[in-house]
Amino acid sequence: MRLSLFALGVLALPLLAACSGGGSGGGGLPVTASDYKFEPANLTVKAGQAAQVTVRNTAGQVHDWTVQGLDKPVAVTVSPGQTQNISFTPSKAGTYKIVCVQPGHEQLGMVGQLVVQ
Repeated sequence: MRLSLFALGVLALPLLAACSGGGSGGGGLPVTASDYKFEPANLTVKAGQAAQVTVRNTAGQVHDWTVQGLDKPVAVTVSPGQTQNISFTPSKAGTYKIVCVQPGHEQLGMVGQLVVQ
């Protein structure tokens, strides 16, 4: 019985690894933009390493994902029902504000944070 459970655990490891969502490797960090929030609102990336964010807009209006305060502008606009990718390499550690700059969206709570470690 112990051997069977061990074998099952060993066989399940590759499946669990494939389903884990961590890091900025592979397809990037997924973000859903809906009316008036980002999910997840907060992301963490590493300074000096390329990051890719995939923003999916599930709302019926245009949204964008804009990081304020980085050395180089980071922003992507996504039409309703569409998905866009953005790649960037933050140069220094810190906490940066993420907003949707469409009129009134930030005030309605469409904000988050990018933590660069």
